[in-house]
Amino acid sequence: MNKSFLFLLLPLCFLFSETNWSSDQEITLKRNEKYKANLLVGVNDVRSFEFHWTLFVDNGLVFLAKYDSFNHQTILYDNYKKNAMRIGLSKEGKRGKMSPYLVVFFKQYNPKDQSVTFRVVIYGDVFIQ
Repeated sequence: MNKSFLFLLLPLCFLFSETNWSSDQEITLKRNEKYKANLLVGVNDVRSFEFHWTLFVDNGLVFLAKYDSFNHQTILYDNYKKNAMRIGLSKEGKRGKMSPYLVVFFKQYNPKDQSVTFRVVIYGDVFIQ
């Protein structure tokens, strides 16, 4: 009886657990307006991160990001499961912990002023300067 209860309880724990983001912010950008930030990854490692969007067609948003001189491009959808882009910030993680990463979520497109709202979250020992 106890074992079956544990097998039922374990999936529920994962279902209701939340990720503890080290940073969580909402940003609204117009077309080709860039968001830039310096990220302190680890102790003395400062890296640049920037992103912008260029086109919104058929509920798809062309999203461009640049992290540590490496370009990323994808199409994000606000009402589909492909509404976010994840970027690994460092290969090094503490023993038993995940490596730090950044996720940009596409929340909504405002057709009146042609702006897009993003949610930028960071997990791990990373700080925005």
